[in-house]
Amino acid sequence: MTDTLSVEHLSARYPGGFALKDISFSASRQTITGILGPNGSGKSTLLHSLCRLVPAEGKVCMNGKDIWSMRPQERAKTIAIVPQHIEKSPLSLMDFVLTGRTPHKKWYQLSYEAKDRTIAEECLQTVGKDTGLETYDLYRKKMNELSGGERQLAAIARALCQQADVLLLDEPTANLDLSNQIHILKTIRRVVLHKKMTGLIVLHDINLAIGFCHRFLCLNQGQTAMQGDIRDIIQKERLEAIYHTPLCIGTHPQKDTPLVLPAF
Repeated sequence: MTDTLSVEHLSARYPGGFALKDISFSASRQTITGILGPNGSGKSTLLHSLCRLVPAEGKVCMNGKDIWSMRPQERAKTIAIVPQHIEKSPLSLMDFVLTGRTPHKKWYQLSYEAKDRTIAEECLQTVGKDTGLETYDLYRKKMNELSGGERQLAAIARALCQQADVLLLDEPTANLDLSNQIHILKTIRRVVLHKKMTGLIVLHDINLAIGFCHRFLCLNQGQTAMQGDIRDIIQKERLEAIYHTPLCIGTHPQKDTPLVLPAF
């Protein structure tokens, strides 16, 4: 199917056994798929496998093209990942974001072109809207001078510079306060819709996922436990079995969507 990320029978092997076993799903453009599951279920491993950062078997295609058969430089133009931990480097904000243009550089280029800097500035403006990030002195502000939320936004801008079809995000709201969590997720949703990308995002907070994701893939012990829309995923007994804790399922007072709470 065109304009779709298609993952078929993906398994990831670590020394001593499989971390992921026979994962299959698809994701369309302008949608965000939330990757859910308890700690150690394989969520981050799934994202790393899609990028070939860990050994894996199966088939991953975008627009009918096999991503894994591409050269690394071409693959980086198709799929981009925002890692969970963003380094506090001495690079300037602009230089950090510019590294996302590396897949587009020719082998003989020693520096980035004016076009690359224009794209980097546009990406910073896109993710920094209403935050002030886009107004910083882009050539002097250092990554180690930014807050955690600002570094996350910078990492998203760097990924956008790759101009890829698929955007992977590994717990982009980890260690952020509620205000920054909401802002980061609103930014991701806006970017995925505006840029017509396919988004996959690992989240621990089920309610945040319900609020910002279109579809869901729930993993447990390296296997697919559930996948589908909200109705397919929010099933009390199955969620309790996956997370090993009693739950209450209510209704959000504003959006009429499910609300998952611990049963104290």
